Amino acid sequence: MANYFTNSHEVLDNKLNITDPVLFNIKEQSIVTKKSAIILKEFPKVYNFDYLKHIHKVLFEDIYDFAGNTRTVNITKPDSNTPFAHFEYIGSGAERIFSILKQQDYLANLKREDYAIKIADLAADLNALHPFREGNGRSIRLFLIKISDHNGFILDYSQVSSKDLIQADKEAFEGNNDSLIKIYEKAILATRN
Repeated sequence: MANYFTNSHEVLDNKLNITDPVLFNIKEQSIVTKKSAIILKEFPKVYNFDYLKHIHKVLFEDIYDFAGNTRTVNITKPDSNTPFAHFEYIGSGAERIFSILKQQDYLANLKREDYAIKIADLAADLNALHPFREGNGRSIRLFLIKISDHNGFILDYSQVSSKDLIQADKEAFEGNNDSLIKIYEKAILATRN
């Protein structure tokens, strides 16, 4: 499974033994939606790389053998020549990101405006790391929802368009977080008292 693909090269090798991309996407979405509900009910004690890997494992364990494991190949976005973090550096990159997050007390006790900036920075860093072969966006978004909930914020991605989020992620990947901060300013609906 060096390249992770089935013989069709359109669908990643999967436990469902599905090679048709349309059928696979439907089945994968159904499974991930159900598994997301499990994650949303959890109350983790620490928001670290192990927890992000746990989220990925829960979401994709019925679909991929590599669920919860970091990727072993280098990948790029289809519309870009710039690769995500080289797989050899995922461990050290994650250590840096989560060390900073710990130093920032996991973004606790921030005002909404400051929180939007910090969560956008974290989102950009995790996206650039792209630790998994597939399912990075869904795993990262759930991680950010969970840490936001822990900090008393409601993070609702339905408040922004997926097109705008993808564009903001792309700009942040290129070094400009301004649009991503605006995305999170819209997506953070309220704080709990």
